[in-house]
Amino acid sequence: MSNYSNNDCTQDEGLDYIFGRMSAIYGASFLRHWEGVDLDLVRQEWKQQLGRFLTYRPSMDYAIDRLKGEFPPSAITFREYCNAGPNIPRDELQITYNPKPVDPEVVAEAKRKLAELRSRWTK
Repeated sequence: MSNYSNNDCTQDEGLDYIFGRMSAIYGASFLRHWEGVDLDLVRQEWKQQLGRFLTYRPSMDYAIDRLKGEFPPSAITFREYCNAGPNIPRDELQITYNPKPVDPEVVAEAKRKLAELRSRWTK
């Protein structure tokens, strides 16, 4: 099981975390659930189905806390539980307008040139 301490992790760490917790919950039935199936294929499919949810521990914990029944959920069912849980924070680009101060002399020169151009066209 992963030992990351914050909410963010890699997909592999998240998958290890989920599988570790579900192994503790379901015991041997969880391991038997994958008998005869290539475990690399199982991991690949779970990673594809869960995507970004594997990188946000609160989503995974929410899903694990809602597990029901005596059998492990499918990757699709687990994804649905994650989807119903907390939103994954997005690193959104914040655009701020912070122009550099312009030298008053430059502004005055631009206004003078603009006035000169206007006077040419208004005559």
